[in-house]
Amino acid sequence: MTQPSASAAQAYLRFPHLHGELVAFTAEDDVWLASLDGGGRAWRVSAENVPVTHPRISPDGTTVAWTSTRDGAPEVHIAPVDGGPAKRLTYWGSSRTQVRGWTADGQVLALSTHGQANLRRSWARSVPLDGGPATILPYGWVGDVARGETATVLLSAPMGREAAWWKRYRGGTAGKLWIDREGDGEFTRLHEELDGNIEYPVWAGERIAFLSDHEGTGALYSSLADGSDLRRHTPLDGFYARHASGDGTRIIYSSAGELWLLDDLDGAEPRRLDLRLGGQRTDQQPFPVAAARWFGSASPDHTARGSAVAVRGAVHWVTHRSGP
Repeated sequence: MTQPSASAAQAYLRFPHLHGELVAFTAEDDVWLASLDGGGRAWRVSAENVPVTHPRISPDGTTVAWTSTRDGAPEVHIAPVDGGPAKRLTYWGSSRTQVRGWTADGQVLALSTHGQANLRRSWARSVPLDGGPATILPYGWVGDVARGETATVLLSAPMGREAAWWKRYRGGTAGKLWIDREGDGEFTRLHEELDGNIEYPVWAGERIAFLSDHEGTGALYSSLADGSDLRRHTPLDGFYARHASGDGTRIIYSSAGELWLLDDLDGAEPRRLDLRLGGQRTDQQPFPVAAARWFGSASPDHTARGSAVAVRGAVHWVTHRSGP
């Protein structure tokens, strides 16, 4: 039997995104929405109970897009904010498909290695909401795209796992920032002096924010577009800051299963969001598992009246019903 956590109110929240007073995030293998000014109670957008990542609310606030593994490989799905069935938009079959945001014309911005010979060759694509063919964006192989009012920032195609999974990685596939300041398609390296793994770039006003662990722990940093005025906005004495996103002014990120909000990058301190999941919380309820499926090994005692049995990573003592 699986056991519930100590508190039914606990949840592990990840991949947040902001739009107005709405925040989207993932928990218990589903996408959730909550109002920042509505008491913190969240409601489900999806009800598929499969791994999901990177929910992103559309610029007009009507639609949520996310990456779902409902049908096996991760694919792009959307659903109305006000409720309704989810719709699958892609059929790429790539294990490296991720929703990363929205384009200026209201299409989903996604990354995928679909059609590539190497899982590191992820291309940015714009996916129409009617299920039509996606358009490959002219950036080459990238790990993320952040578009500002006048400039575009790209993250080089990283090693394929986020920094919190491989802490203080310094190898050649660590994420690197590139910026097109003039909008002419010419990109130059940004923050080449930082010896760390950079990820999740996001614009906030005239500043570009990003996550980096060059000081030993993953934290949120920001600078101007020319790389000057580098600032750190989150502490280094705790867990990694992860999954940063923003709405053009505010930045939201997750850390240790909690969501933290920065109201601006001009001195605001991160504040934890008190969000509560509604519904039955079925993933925290005890449920039986088939011992035959999860059986590992068994060893009888010297009397042969019972055995120590390993099932699903736990050891149980089972008496022999018929004796030795």
